[in-house]
Amino acid sequence: MLYLLVIGPILAGIVSILFKKRDTRLFIVGAQIVQFIYSLIIFIQVRTDGTVFNYMSRLPEGVAITLMADIISSVFVLLTTIIFLMLMLYAFHKDYFTTQFGFLFLVLQGLIISLFFTTDLFNIFVMLEVATVVVAILIMINKEKQAIYDGMIYFFVNVIGTAFLLLGIGMLYRTTGLLDMRAISEALELLDSPRAVILPFAMMMTTLSLKTAVVPLFSWLPKAHGTPSAPPVVSAVLSGLFIKTGVYMFIRFSAMFEPVIQAQELFFIIGFITSIFGFIMALSQNDIKMILAYSTVSQIGLIMIGLNMGSDIAYWGALFHVVSHALFKSTLFLAAGQVYNQYGTRDIRMMRGVLRSMPLTGMAIIFGILGVTGAPMFNGSISKYMISYGSYRPMVQLGLNLINLGTIMYFLKFSTILFGKDNRPEDERPPKEDLLSELLVFIMGGLILLTGVYGPVSMDILFGYQVEVFSTEYFEKGFVYALMIIAAIGLYNGVINKGGLLDRISHVELTFNAVITSMTGFFIFVASYVYFIL
Repeated sequence: MLYLLVIGPILAGIVSILFKKRDTRLFIVGAQIVQFIYSLIIFIQVRTDGTVFNYMSRLPEGVAITLMADIISSVFVLLTTIIFLMLMLYAFHKDYFTTQFGFLFLVLQGLIISLFFTTDLFNIFVMLEVATVVVAILIMINKEKQAIYDGMIYFFVNVIGTAFLLLGIGMLYRTTGLLDMRAISEALELLDSPRAVILPFAMMMTTLSLKTAVVPLFSWLPKAHGTPSAPPVVSAVLSGLFIKTGVYMFIRFSAMFEPVIQAQELFFIIGFITSIFGFIMALSQNDIKMILAYSTVSQIGLIMIGLNMGSDIAYWGALFHVVSHALFKSTLFLAAGQVYNQYGTRDIRMMRGVLRSMPLTGMAIIFGILGVTGAPMFNGSISKYMISYGSYRPMVQLGLNLINLGTIMYFLKFSTILFGKDNRPEDERPPKEDLLSELLVFIMGGLILLTGVYGPVSMDILFGYQVEVFSTEYFEKGFVYALMIIAAIGLYNGVINKGGLLDRISHVELTFNAVITSMTGFFIFVASYVYFIL
């Protein structure tokens, strides 16, 4: 019963509201444990017996609203329950873990799981609309002026973005008379002219490009993920997990339109541009949360590169990078929240000595940095190895190395908070984080190492894809990684840190009107591109 994973957290949230006069946090955590166990059972069932379907009515297949758990969606749902369980445990003793917060967080979990399971396009639209409201409220939950502004920008931009999706769904329904993605894919094979679906394709891909924050539709993400007053768990779930719903829908929509439209080359180039732009913007930031937010833009670009490279190993490497990114970005956002609470600032220039004052958090940050930069033995190295192995074209390899060099540079800047001496007087330092929170962040950091050391095994367990990591090539990648660290140190200290260019571009962002204009321009561009290739 796949729908139990969708309604389970929502029902738990409703129960917590009904008994709001009592402390329901233990009940919520217990519900999360049940969710994790059940998602694990579904995952094992999929790996053992194949794809699982739930038909929500007695209507014929293709017409009935359907939930589907296959090898990809079952992994994403399992990842969702793991991340939410860890975040709930992290927030257990926090002041912001109120009944209202718990309810909203649980509803968001149910919506994310439904987006991973559903095959019905109208269901996807509804879930995205509701999720937009829930996320906006979570961003604004502390009711501070900047948070309210960021939340409203997120809300209006995404509501307009999903309007493109609704129009595309309507046009596709008029053409095929169907809403189920699998049935639509079969119907599109029978079309006399593929150009009949150019507009719905462009509209729906515009929405997904907004949801994944590719260039030029990225401006909402730093505001939403880097909101100063938002609880760390909100930033962690948005950057580590929620943005993956856009990636997942891109996979499904691309497969749906594949019989008539293949636009992999376009999104491959967009992925490259996004990744390079993301690391430049991350490098220009001094706010600890904004560095991580723009890092997400860059890493999503890398995932898009792998998905659209046209190589089997790169495709599965990109999917493994989704899992890896969820782990190390959630870890880094939680750790950043702890550091902010301890130092009272988000400016990395004002933070030093984290590793000495907060050793568990400091080690988790090191694990996260090694993961995202692709250090040997950490999960990012496996996924980046697979993406890189997907193409031997010199320009592609050069581009991937440039992206990783940029990633290493901005995380070298980030890592300056770990070392040095904390010069604040003892009486000005707030009480340290509770041991449970630090331990949970450290455990999440340990998962980054564990899924790297056992990378090929993890790939086989999660996706059933067997990848052979050649020791000589892996050693070469490690050697290149060491050279990149040396080059990154030299470039950052010798060139970038002494120039004023990064300071000038650090505040570059699109206004609301510019975001809407870029969305319209992106739609026209995609429609024009598809028209000329067909």
